[in-house]
Amino acid sequence: MRLCQRVLKSITLASSLCVALASAALAQDSQLKDAPVPSNLKGIGLQAPDGKSFTLEHFLKRVEKNYPKLQSADAERRIFSAKRLEKAGAFDPVLTSINEYLRVQDTFVPGKAKDAIHNESRVDLLTRSGIKIFTGMRLNPNDTKTPFVPTGKSGEYFAGVSVPLLRGLGINEKIAAESQAKLGEPLALQLFGATRLEVLLKAAAVYWDWAGAKARVDIAKDLLSIAEARVGQIKERVNSGDLPALDIAESEQEIHRRQAALVKQEREFQKASLLLSVFLWDENGVPTNVPGVEEVPALKPEPRKLADSEWLDGRKMALALRPELKKIALERDQVRVDLRLAENMILPSMDAYVLQGADTGPQGIGPIVRAGVAVSAPLRQRTARGQAQAARLKLQKLNLDEKAEKLRIQAEVDDTVSAINTSYERWAATLVEVQKAKQVEKGERLRFSAGDSTLFLVNQRERASAEAQLRLAEVHVEYLQSMAAFRAVTCKL
Repeated sequence: MRLCQRVLKSITLASSLCVALASAALAQDSQLKDAPVPSNLKGIGLQAPDGKSFTLEHFLKRVEKNYPKLQSADAERRIFSAKRLEKAGAFDPVLTSINEYLRVQDTFVPGKAKDAIHNESRVDLLTRSGIKIFTGMRLNPNDTKTPFVPTGKSGEYFAGVSVPLLRGLGINEKIAAESQAKLGEPLALQLFGATRLEVLLKAAAVYWDWAGAKARVDIAKDLLSIAEARVGQIKERVNSGDLPALDIAESEQEIHRRQAALVKQEREFQKASLLLSVFLWDENGVPTNVPGVEEVPALKPEPRKLADSEWLDGRKMALALRPELKKIALERDQVRVDLRLAENMILPSMDAYVLQGADTGPQGIGPIVRAGVAVSAPLRQRTARGQAQAARLKLQKLNLDEKAEKLRIQAEVDDTVSAINTSYERWAATLVEVQKAKQVEKGERLRFSAGDSTLFLVNQRERASAEAQLRLAEVHVEYLQSMAAFRAVTCKL
């Protein structure tokens, strides 16, 4: 009699379970037909947690603002501005002044000493055309000859100009140095831009690894909670004689297996959090804590395939904006400055100068004029010719480097687009796998409740479903990282 009651009780329980599971399966089938690509699979983390997620854009802004490596690169950029100011100092006016007392021999009375004074002040201004402008005064009021040309009692005042006719006209060492320093500012900006893209891309990859690790923890937790909830049901069925007592040990063994898997996923999440913490700093240069678990972002948006128009636009944008190409263009301008200087240095030095002034006071002669041409021509110009030849070769090298860099950048864009589209295809296929695995899992539970399956098979189906969800999360992370790489190589990051 008791056996019959147990059998009836088991049949009633099994019937109820069958109805519930069948309804769930039918509901799932209808959902799958209506939405073949769902975005809310449990445990995959495709939904933001209560709108409190730590978004990628917010994270990258913090990295760009406070990360020490980027601050160091920005300081390096400002150093070039200081160097430009330093080189511009070559064109500052220069004041030269000599004021001295002399005791010299009297020219007209041999053996007799003569006291004399010599005062001369001069202001020179070198212009960026190579022309030098100067003005000054001399006071050498002597009634006898001294080592200096005498002036009237009130001094001599003058102004003049020196013009390079060949070498130094339009370009010289000081002009070239300032031009190089001016080009160094945008060059440093491109170096900073390259460093910025590198850092932000690495930070984005770490960010999505962190989010993916949390999604895998959620999957492992869900899998464990299913096993824990089933132990009580197994014990009831064993007590009712519907299942062998060995199933209790098997269900408890499965719990420990899934607990170990959860610990492993939690360790991966901790590791990802530590890597993320490297990029988190505040405005005072102090490391900050990693956001809480509730702020971990969802894996979104869902993958999609990039259109050919987006791919071609990315190529064009990369070739127009990449700092590597701008850096080569600026380096080419710097070499052209070197070439201009070297070609000018080959010319002989020929400077024309003219000075006009007035010699004033008693013993002064009134208007004064000095004019002439100073010529210097080295017999050989191997230094300048060698510098010119080196500059031409550098230009050839930079042109070749530019061609290779353009091809490399295009290949980078193509590779990221390929990675995005491949990740999408893998994600779509894995998503269908997850859906089918869920169906098989629920069907196996249905069979188990009806006594047509074993706990071993149910556990196998659940693990297979969880493994498919883990693969889906991993592929989603790869897609999001590929999207970040595409934004980086096209200078949109």
